[in-house]
Amino acid sequence: MELGESSGQNRERWSYDVFLSFRGPDVRRTFLDHLYTSLVRSGIYAFRDDNELARGRSISPELLKAIQTSKIHLVVLSNSYASSSWCLDELVHIIRCFESDSGQIVLPIFYNVNPSHVRRQTGLFGESFYLHCFRHPESKAQQWKEALTYIGNLSGYHSPNWDTDAKMIDRVIRDILQRLPSSYLHLPTHAVGIRSRVSRIEKLMCFGLDDVQIIGIWGMAGIGKTTLAKATFNEFSHRFEGKSFLENFGDYLKKPKGKFHLQKKLLSDILRRDDAVFNNMDHAVEQRFRNKRVFLVIDDVDDMVQLHSVGIDLRCFGPGSRIIITTKNKHLLEQLDVENIYSPKELNHDESLELVSWHAFRSNDPPTKFLQLSKNMVDYCGGLPLAVEVLGAFLYKRSVSEWESTLESLKTIPDDNIQAKLQISFDALNAAQKDIFLDISCFFIRMDKDYVCCILNGCRLYPGIGLSVLKERCLITIHDNRLMMHDLVRDMGRYIVQGTSLKNCERWSRLWDRDHVIDVLANYSGTDATEGLSLKAEVTTAVDNLEAKAFSNLRKLRLLQLSHVALNGSYENFPKGLRWLCWVGFPEESVPIDLHLRSLVVMDMQKSNLKRLWINDQKPHEYLKELKYLDLSQAIQLTETPDFSYLPNLEKLFLVNCQRLVKVHKSIEVLQGSLILLNMSGCIKLGELPLELYTLKSLETLILSGCSQLERLDDALGELKSLTTLKADDTALTQIPSSSGQLKKLKELSLHGCMELWKDRHYTHSDESSQVALLSPLSLNGLNCLKTLRLGSCNLPDELVPANLGSLSSLEELDLQGNHFRNLQTDFAGLLSLQILKLDNCSRLRSMFSLPKKLRSFYARNCTVLERIPDLQECSVLQSLHLTNCYNLVETPGLEGLKTVGVIHMEMCNGIPYSHRERIMQGWAVAAHGGIFVPGSSLPDWVNFKNETRSISFTVPEPTLNSDLVGFTVGTTYVSQEDDVMSAYSPKITLKNQTKGDGWSRNLATDHIRMYREEHIWQGFFSNEDFLLETGDQVQVSVDFGDKVTILKTGLTLAYRKVIEVPNEQLTETDDGVDNELNENQRRPPRKVGMCLKTLLGAFCLLAFIFVLEKHGRSLSPHNHNRRDSDFDLVLVVLNLNRTLASVIPKRFVR
Repeated sequence: MELGESSGQNRERWSYDVFLSFRGPDVRRTFLDHLYTSLVRSGIYAFRDDNELARGRSISPELLKAIQTSKIHLVVLSNSYASSSWCLDELVHIIRCFESDSGQIVLPIFYNVNPSHVRRQTGLFGESFYLHCFRHPESKAQQWKEALTYIGNLSGYHSPNWDTDAKMIDRVIRDILQRLPSSYLHLPTHAVGIRSRVSRIEKLMCFGLDDVQIIGIWGMAGIGKTTLAKATFNEFSHRFEGKSFLENFGDYLKKPKGKFHLQKKLLSDILRRDDAVFNNMDHAVEQRFRNKRVFLVIDDVDDMVQLHSVGIDLRCFGPGSRIIITTKNKHLLEQLDVENIYSPKELNHDESLELVSWHAFRSNDPPTKFLQLSKNMVDYCGGLPLAVEVLGAFLYKRSVSEWESTLESLKTIPDDNIQAKLQISFDALNAAQKDIFLDISCFFIRMDKDYVCCILNGCRLYPGIGLSVLKERCLITIHDNRLMMHDLVRDMGRYIVQGTSLKNCERWSRLWDRDHVIDVLANYSGTDATEGLSLKAEVTTAVDNLEAKAFSNLRKLRLLQLSHVALNGSYENFPKGLRWLCWVGFPEESVPIDLHLRSLVVMDMQKSNLKRLWINDQKPHEYLKELKYLDLSQAIQLTETPDFSYLPNLEKLFLVNCQRLVKVHKSIEVLQGSLILLNMSGCIKLGELPLELYTLKSLETLILSGCSQLERLDDALGELKSLTTLKADDTALTQIPSSSGQLKKLKELSLHGCMELWKDRHYTHSDESSQVALLSPLSLNGLNCLKTLRLGSCNLPDELVPANLGSLSSLEELDLQGNHFRNLQTDFAGLLSLQILKLDNCSRLRSMFSLPKKLRSFYARNCTVLERIPDLQECSVLQSLHLTNCYNLVETPGLEGLKTVGVIHMEMCNGIPYSHRERIMQGWAVAAHGGIFVPGSSLPDWVNFKNETRSISFTVPEPTLNSDLVGFTVGTTYVSQEDDVMSAYSPKITLKNQTKGDGWSRNLATDHIRMYREEHIWQGFFSNEDFLLETGDQVQVSVDFGDKVTILKTGLTLAYRKVIEVPNEQLTETDDGVDNELNENQRRPPRKVGMCLKTLLGAFCLLAFIFVLEKHGRSLSPHNHNRRDSDFDLVLVVLNLNRTLASVIPKRFVR
């Protein structure tokens, strides 16, 4: 059951706030009267038997019902409490309710009685109990004893710790007010997935710290920020002296007197006074909370101005306060220096399907005939809870045909409720930012950010700040430097473009749909309203029946994207204000002379039929001074680059896979102050570079990879002073100029596959060893900024490994794979920055000297003669180890001691003893890491649960004393009919909690499985933070490696973390400073503290013991008796100090 549902049900069924259990003669006319009066005055609805039940009626049924329907049970334990069967029966029923997960709370008051006497039934309390017991059956007496022992172990209030009864009563009332659900906030009935998300917020709240913490919940509209904040508020607000939830803060502030009402609510919520009057509300908001531990949620804040206008200063709250701010604007959180920010993720497919099922069918699974339609709905919603709820509720009790019609209509007309919610973020943008957003939603999704920035800069839309704002407001995301947008946000943007003219597409500012574009162009109905147009086709569906003059009415057009489109006729009246021309598959052999491009910023002509950009005698009428970006990649007819004198400000030039390109125009020297990137990879006919190219002082990136006829780089290479990246993989280069040492800014050098490198072409001697003697290794002197070096597949023997590799202090990645060295003598330990080392396919490698200490990833796959790797003990941050197919490997020293490695691939490493492999697996299972692949046919003996199939079912057992479940390790044995082949299937595990009805799918720590005909073992760890398994849960875990891999056995081991207990006496004998540790989730009476505290206290005592023992190990003489007595006094002092420290443990250590 989800948190929202259970909380809602519990809140509605309480008949009383407090049930009072007491022994009348002891306290009725004194302490209890004062307590009851205080409860009533505080607005707490309390039950006590002599006030609620009519005289003459049988008390038992009503009493039991009152216990069951009271939120809090306040048990006043006095010396004669145990002499009453009535009281003891009440207590048994109270404890049963408490243990039933009903959400009720038990608060004991030890009134003039020692908690240990209650717990053990000793002293005066025990005497009255045993005098009473002999008159009742032994079974009933045993129930009473267990109930008394249980409540004696609970934290409570001990009257001797208070100066007066009045002070204790005041504290009791304050604690009860904090725990009552009067501030309960309504949650959706089916808050799917909320529990795991609340647990993540709990971690960010850092309850162990006494400073003021601000937590941000940031995400797009409809993602569930408010619901999550409400669930968190309901879960934890009872821990604070004051609490307030200011919902829809930004919207409320816009209403008349909104500021006044927000301030009044904040003050009345936290101060618990509705009648308070303040002369200066701003001053009251700033000053009245300085000494209060407050929990404040400010929901849906848009900017700092809103917070300041209400007078909220987040620094003016008492120590231990927690403030949660929900917002769609991340920059607000950055302005507030919020470090703990949680961004809720979209619901996964299973969660979305469950949520749509609850709303549409009132069950957790859709009916069979609606299953595919429900999945289609889930795909449309993209995990956005708002969309799932709105559309699911709309389709409740509707037919299949209505579902189909709705899904079809949503393709063109989004739901109004979803649209309005999402559009709030758009409305907050300025004009330029709105244009950027609409441009992206119509044309630029999944495109490279730098490419799009170049276009938008040319449109003077200032994308540097604009894209940041869009990202902060969750309108876009950036992955792998590509602009991404949620499908519903994209549809919102396109719907805004359509506006009120749904059927008049010629009035839209942007056209992206093929049918609409062809309709406008075919009918010559374009207008000045259109700023952007995209018409994309494939080679097989090319469009070739349109006229160029159809664009004549699109005079404001700035963005044009065409793919496999041919235009007929003259371009004389073509739009002259284009900033972006992307024409994939341009059909002409040269750009028409009448196509005016003077405003063009980006010209993208990939896969064109161009032979030259312009015909020699038909150069353009004007210079393209605005052009920054030119891409002529895959123009297979192109033989030479354009005359760059007409492109004087070009910054990026792409000529990738221009397979007939033989000449780079010498006018490239005019770009020496502008060109920063030149990519000519795959130009297989290009044999030389003009000397003018080496004058490009601003060039930062030069890519020549795949230029298979390029044999040399000129000595002038060192003149490229700005060069940071040089890639010349798979070229015919025979040497690197010595001037390369002058490239002081070079960060990446890639020469992978340059097998001719360092060969002496004038040497003809047949003796290989003599030839090697004539060669010299690559010099890396002067490359002090180099971070990435790739020399893979260069046929390097031992003698030609660069001798000064160890001097590259900035090197982070080194690729030497596929070479011929046998004994790698480089001292990698001196490379303090090296994180990635690749030695795959070094089939002759037998030994290595050392490994870098900060190594994170080590690859040595297919090193078939390697027997031993260097000691891994110093590689304390190693995260992945890849030793697949190292058949002769017999030892991995130091691996067992590492606890950071997340992935270990040791497939086919049969030379390593199985006992060693098993120790590695067991170490990772205990240390809660995983992702291990080793040869083997049986699971280790220490695995808790085993089964002969790909799934396993188990019940989560009661943990051993003082331990918490932190996760579980899954292991399988598997085999395949394929051999040494990587599976295309992404492996995953599926977990179903049959007790709670939850289900999850999780991918493994590795993307794919390498398949073998020999049996192997996989082991992976999964954190309980994702699954929230609890004692008694019935769980099924299944492993899926795809159809080509057979799972033979499955095993599972639960992982626990040890903690220690604080002695019970220190918990029940509470004082004013510790009472607040009571919480609604009391389950096990002993409280726990971290291992660090145990170590501190233990070490303190041990040192004292050693100190005395050392002295008394000597012979004792009469004159030493005084010293001995003082020494034992010291031990007593230390032990008492130890005990005192334990009794005043800071609350932040209590779990």
